[in-house]
Amino acid sequence: MNIKNIINQHKNSKEKSCKQNQQAGFTLIELLIVSTITVMVMMTVTAMLLTFIITSKKSSIKQKVNNEGNNALSKIEFVLRNSQKLVAGLDGSTICSNDAETPMTDIAIQGLDGYVTTLQTYPLENGQIASYSSAINDYYYITSDETTLSNLQFTCLTGEENSYYVGVSFDLKIGSGLSSDKETAIENFQTGITLRNH
Repeated sequence: MNIKNIINQHKNSKEKSCKQNQQAGFTLIELLIVSTITVMVMMTVTAMLLTFIITSKKSSIKQKVNNEGNNALSKIEFVLRNSQKLVAGLDGSTICSNDAETPMTDIAIQGLDGYVTTLQTYPLENGQIASYSSAINDYYYITSDETTLSNLQFTCLTGEENSYYVGVSFDLKIGSGLSSDKETAIENFQTGITLRNH
């Protein structure tokens, strides 16, 4: 081998090596494009995850209000259905207002045991639905302190054959009540019961 062949061989191997090095790596533009696409995908996934978490929490709060309100309605219906008769409340208020336009804020019933139970809001500010029993001279709370009660109303109408229709309506809320508050749920609950005095 002569020197010329050695130089050519060295030159050829150097060119091959340079070509391989150029084809083996990524350019800066390619790296920037891949990074940008990755960031955009991650931002989209994060936004979807946050939306799911917020929606899930809101749904959970609404379900909690619904459960508590429906539970309160069933307890109120039970107390009213198992009453012997309507009586004057703690404040001596009327037994039945018989006025659909002016609902009562409390209602008192005498149970089959002879004791009087009054359904009302207690305490008045940030209250709960409370059942005051003359048997124990104390309040039993029908709703929890996790919810806020408003507009507890009893509409009492006299029917035929010594019967009464009692409409019950109230609002329960968790949260501040502002539409911007993601942790707010407000629900209205209503029911009606026909009672017959024994």
